Amino acid sequence: MSTPQATANVDARLLAGMRTRDPRALEDAYRAYGGLVYGLALRVARDTHTAEEITQDVFVYAWQNAERYDTARGTLAAWLLTLARSRGIDRLRSRQSQDRRASGLAQEVAAAEPLRQPDALAGLVAEERAQRVRAALATLPPEQREALEIAYFQGASHSEVAAHLGAPLGTVKTRIRQGMLRLRGALDDVHPTGR
Repeated sequence: MSTPQATANVDARLLAGMRTRDPRALEDAYRAYGGLVYGLALRVARDTHTAEEITQDVFVYAWQNAERYDTARGTLAAWLLTLARSRGIDRLRSRQSQDRRASGLAQEVAAAEPLRQPDALAGLVAEERAQRVRAALATLPPEQREALEIAYFQGASHSEVAAHLGAPLGTVKTRIRQGMLRLRGALDDVHPTGR
């Protein structure tokens, strides 16, 4: 078992290496703390794929921001675990928000077309409409679909979408507008309004 001083020395060496962009330092940090980070991410996200993404995000962030970390604030492990926890919570909130928005979109579609079926069928009809919306989204070009999903399912503004995608604001606005037009067209083709 290592002493606190030995851990501090290892952390200082790893951080110094990451600050100078030594790939071995990142590899060593991952070997030392990757299991801890992944374990926490898995407990928070409850999904192996998401936990893997969170773990990767944490180490990429640490690599890119090692010079910002103040060793006086705690150990490298504590910093990495804090990053993993916050990213895991962000993913959960994003997933919950996306689920709420998808449900809200299905409800909006359902509200736009009054139901004539008995209440027992309302859930089935809403699910069928949600499936139509998902199928219509799948027909969009990837850049339009991604911009729409970030804007509507994650609740991001156009400028936030542009920053997330690394694309100019005007391009993002065009993608969202064209995506919405295609989405409407796809939904109209499936269920024409002139019944």
